[in-house]
Amino acid sequence: MKQPLPLWSRCGLAACLAVALWAPAQAQTFRWASQGDPQTMDPHSQNESMTNMMNGQVYETLIKRDRQLNFVPALATEWAQTGPLTWRFKLRPGVKFHDGSPFSAEDVVFSVNRGKELTSQINVYANAVGTPVALDPLTVEFRMDKVNPVFLQHLGSLWMMNKAWAEKHKVLKPLDFKNKEESHASFNTNGTGPFILVSR
Repeated sequence: MKQPLPLWSRCGLAACLAVALWAPAQAQTFRWASQGDPQTMDPHSQNESMTNMMNGQVYETLIKRDRQLNFVPALATEWAQTGPLTWRFKLRPGVKFHDGSPFSAEDVVFSVNRGKELTSQINVYANAVGTPVALDPLTVEFRMDKVNPVFLQHLGSLWMMNKAWAEKHKVLKPLDFKNKEESHASFNTNGTGPFILVSR
């Protein structure tokens, strides 16, 4: 049976946590190692836990779940179901990819359509959210041909890529991992997430 920490230990731990929470955020290098290895950095090629954990530090989705498993804003600030088969999302203004390019509705359209490719292992999610349409630079509408009661769950599994970066590096489609294909996106990234991949 575990013994509770003495009062002085608990107070010391609480004080350390308080100091850590008050410390200003600073950019620092984060080196990560594991018994496994991400299979690829292409966010639409694989749907494997280690790969998703790594890509989730670099790329972001429109929405995510909080600790209570509620959907909360990520790259989208608000959303609403505007009809039985349509959802509309407002995107967070001022977001930039790691190379400085602005994030826009066109990147959402590109990312979802890229996820629908046959070489993508997330195409079941991308196909389930319907057709994305950019209404303006910060508004996207999803139009479906049938009701999807878990639409938000599917959308929360789709990482957003930069269309211009994908065009520049000729990675418009996810790599064919099954046939051991590699591309620029296998080892390089350009996301909006909290970490920038320096080397893999």
